Amino acid sequence: PDLDSIGSATALYQALIKMKKKVTLICPHEIPENYKFLKGADLVETIDFKTWADTEVRPYDLFLILDSGSYDIVTGSKEIKLPDMKKIIVDHHQTNNWSDCLLKLLDIEASSTAEIVYQILLDWNVIIDFKIATSIFAGIASDTVFFKYEKNAKKTFQIATELLNSGADKNKIVEQSFDSFDFDLIQLIGEFLTKMQKGNGYVYSVLDNETFIKFGKQRGAREIVANLFARSIKNFDFGIMAVEFEKDKFAVSFRSKSVDVSVIAKKFGGGGHKNAAGATIYGNIDQVIKKIKEIT
Repeated sequence: PDLDSIGSATALYQALIKMKKKVTLICPHEIPENYKFLKGADLVETIDFKTWADTEVRPYDLFLILDSGSYDIVTGSKEIKLPDMKKIIVDHHQTNNWSDCLLKLLDIEASSTAEIVYQILLDWNVIIDFKIATSIFAGIASDTVFFKYEKNAKKTFQIATELLNSGADKNKIVEQSFDSFDFDLIQLIGEFLTKMQKGNGYVYSVLDNETFIKFGKQRGAREIVANLFARSIKNFDFGIMAVEFEKDKFAVSFRSKSVDVSVIAKKFGGGGHKNAAGATIYGNIDQVIKKIKEIT
C-alpha cells in the first residue's frame, strides 16, 4: 500500500470514529513501518482474503474500498473474490473497472484518492484536525511526488494550503517518506539502478526474488526508483521497474513523461494513470524481461 491509500484510509477512519461508527481497517499487505506515524495506521489488520470467512464480515454493513481500480488489487489475486456485501468505491484511477458496487465515487481529475476523501469530509461537515489533515496531505503529496506530476491543478494546491492551515505536519511527512530509508532499502535501490537497461525509448530494471529477499523484501524500493528516476532520464519517454516479490510473480511500476503508460499496464491486467501505472506480470525473470522488451 502507498501513502495515498493509507492516508485516505486513516483520514476516513478518524472521521468515522468521530461520528461514532464501528470501523476496522484492513489491507492484504503489511503497512510499512515508516507510514505508521499516521493516526490509525498501526491499527490496520493484514488480511488474507483466501481465508477471510463470511462470518468475519457479518458484523459490518458496508465495505469502503479506497484507491483501488479493481477487486484483485484489494484481494491480491484475480482468483480471489470479495465477500458479498455492500461496497462503496472511492478512487481516481482512469482504468477503474469496478461494477459490483453500491456506489462508485470516481474522479480521474483528482490528484489522489486522498483529495476526494477531503471533499467527502467537507461535505460531511467533519472538522479537519491536524491528524486528519496530515493523513490527507500525505496522500496527496505521495501520489503527486510532492507536486511534481502534471495533474497538479490549482485546486490541489489550494487544498494543500487548507490542510497546512489545519495543521498538517508536512515536515513529518517528508521525514518519513524521503528521509527515513533503511540501509537495506538503499542497497536495493542500488540494485535497481545497477541493473537498469535501455529499451526502445524507455529504460527498465528487473530484480529477481533472490535479490528481493537478500535485501529484506523492501517493497518500497521499486516505487522510489520509479518516481525518482524512471521518468527523469534524458532522451527516454518512460521507465519500467519490476521486482519478483513472490516466485514467478512480479510487481511492475510504469512512469512516463508523456506516454500513456496506463494503456501499457492494462495489457498486463493492471492500470493507473497516464504518467504512473502498475501491474502484476507472471512468469520467470527471463519471461518477464521478454514481455517488457515486446512492449515496443
